Amino acid sequence: MHAPPGPPGKLADHPQRAKTTRGLDYPALPHERADRSKPVQPRGGYIVQATPTLKNSTPFRLVLAALALLLLAAGVAIPYRNVRLARSLMHPARKAVSRPAPDADLPSLEDVTLRTSDGVALRGWYQSARNRAAVVLLHGFGENREQMLFEARALARAGYGVLLLDFRGHGESADALVTWGDRERLDLGAAVDFLAKRPDVEATRLGVLGFSMGGTVAMLGAEADPRLRAVAASGSYPSLTADAHYSYGRWGPLSTQPVLWTMRWAGVDVDAVDAVSHLCQLGGRPLLLINGDVDPYAPAFLQDTIFQAACEPKSYWVVPGAKHGEYAVKAPAEYAKHLRDFFDAALLR
Repeated sequence: MHAPPGPPGKLADHPQRAKTTRGLDYPALPHERADRSKPVQPRGGYIVQATPTLKNSTPFRLVLAALALLLLAAGVAIPYRNVRLARSLMHPARKAVSRPAPDADLPSLEDVTLRTSDGVALRGWYQSARNRAAVVLLHGFGENREQMLFEARALARAGYGVLLLDFRGHGESADALVTWGDRERLDLGAAVDFLAKRPDVEATRLGVLGFSMGGTVAMLGAEADPRLRAVAASGSYPSLTADAHYSYGRWGPLSTQPVLWTMRWAGVDVDAVDAVSHLCQLGGRPLLLINGDVDPYAPAFLQDTIFQAACEPKSYWVVPGAKHGEYAVKAPAEYAKHLRDFFDAALLR
């Protein structure tokens, strides 16, 4: 038989309810007790065990600790690695220079030594002009003047004097900090001083062609030196900051800023290496941009930034299928013709 229900309005007795009815105390339910870590032992003899929450479980805490350690390690390792990387970018290994054998295009390369305004000795080769015009040729980071031999032959064949120069800290030039365009502008200035005094060259017929870092230096130097009447740049970067963000920005500021901070700490004026901000200072002097359409180091959006920042007259040639510096490999005849046509129009008319 079952006991009759209690009077109306009276709480029915329950073996687990934490209520007092007529002075009878019953054990609390698990959700009603402050200390849920201890099992419930009601008078009925069975045990109700409180279930621990996920955030208080030991495995969860271990996972959180492991993640925290991993993030801490990454927060130290990534900046440390990129500080070391930045140091290597300012002190690249040198490539030995091998003098080419005389040929029909470069029959009499002359060894030259120039000195910059800050006292750095630069080594180079010069082939004299036959048309009273000359072009400075500037190589890329970690290379030397040999990198520009194709361009030198293409222009010398058309009668141009060509000066192939080793940047500071490269090739056979003197040891100096490599600053990615900051102090290399002084190297270009020394080259222009040399050509302006040559008896075979008219000082109003000077141009510059640079590849990669050399292209950025060419734009920076020409913006400040009106003696350069024509500027050609291939595979270049618009600014040092933009190049750092593209090349080393995988982890955002965590990977980019250590590179830039290290360069600034070493004395590089990072903000001064910004070709696009003042490109219109060319003031009517023509600019030619060249790039490969599959260049992983100078992608199209960076080249577009340069082209859009420039004022007229300007032109942009994209070499199909060319990676960084492969213009002479993928389209040698067209590349040589683009260079000759550009400098002919700027320096010979």
